[in-house]
Amino acid sequence: MDKGETDIDLTPRTNEKTGVPRWIPGLIVLVIALAIVGLIWFLSTNSQSFLEADKAFAQREELGDKRFQLLGSPTSSAASDQTFIIGENEYTFFTIVFDGVYVDVVSRGTPPDLFDQGVPVVLEGNWENGPLPIAEYVFPEGANDNWWFAADRILVKHDNDYRKDRIDDAEDRGQPEQSRDS
Repeated sequence: MDKGETDIDLTPRTNEKTGVPRWIPGLIVLVIALAIVGLIWFLSTNSQSFLEADKAFAQREELGDKRFQLLGSPTSSAASDQTFIIGENEYTFFTIVFDGVYVDVVSRGTPPDLFDQGVPVVLEGNWENGPLPIAEYVFPEGANDNWWFAADRILVKHDNDYRKDRIDDAEDRGQPEQSRDS
């Protein structure tokens, strides 16, 4: 080697791609799109509408077996003659009323301690059309029209977190007609 020459490799280099593979951005977009679709599906199938008993009664055929929340006031306290063990499950039969519309309810489990006649409740469940779990049962002061609300959760107002005017309105409108007139 001459004194002026150096050991430099002058052969052309091949391009080696060291960046992100082309399919990674597409995969990221696909994952984000699936997450958005999944979120929309989850929210639409798990959302519950809140309906007063009179409105739910009017829409019961459209609601079908869709789960929703129902507002009304029980026409009686849950007495022992309204609670039955069927198979392994306990059921309580009672009627709620709102704006003069009566809805028969079969609740799975025991109602909460604050459950009482005339105290507004929110029930979570769905409509059923057909025979009751006890076919010969007749709801005292009930609708007894073969439609009933299958509830698996009962919420009773018990603190000051709600607006008093709405609770007063629900208590007034959730009374049987004869009680409201007096």
